[in-house]
Amino acid sequence: MRLRVQILVLFALGAITNIFAQDNEISFYEKQARKDAQHEQLSVFFSMEDERDFWKDQSGYENDLETQDNASYHIYMKVKQSAYLGHAKSCGNHCGHSSYYYQRAGLYLTYNAKQDISKETIAEVRQIASPRIYKHRL
Repeated sequence: MRLRVQILVLFALGAITNIFAQDNEISFYEKQARKDAQHEQLSVFFSMEDERDFWKDQSGYENDLETQDNASYHIYMKVKQSAYLGHAKSCGNHCGHSSYYYQRAGLYLTYNAKQDISKETIAEVRQIASPRIYKHRL
């Protein structure tokens, strides 16, 4: 009987630890997405090659995350979408973002758009954000 109680306690502790680990992982990707978005929005590059390499690395990171942990990728992209939407509302020509930035911003702003964002919201973002973000129709 005592062995059963010990096994039950160990199982319960393991389950609790797993739940906390998942919460920490989600929190990590939320924080990372905010940090990445802020870095991307404030970055200044000395050459187009440097910027191209930066966005290639960023894209690789996101692709790897999607492959390895789709749930965390979804959280990461939703937080990035929110961060980019907030920036788009205050960003104008004074921001001076490049075409690489606007290509990625378009991806983040329309991420999972068919499920979560109405066409009216996308139209509003088009009006708020710099027209360079959208070079294609949805």
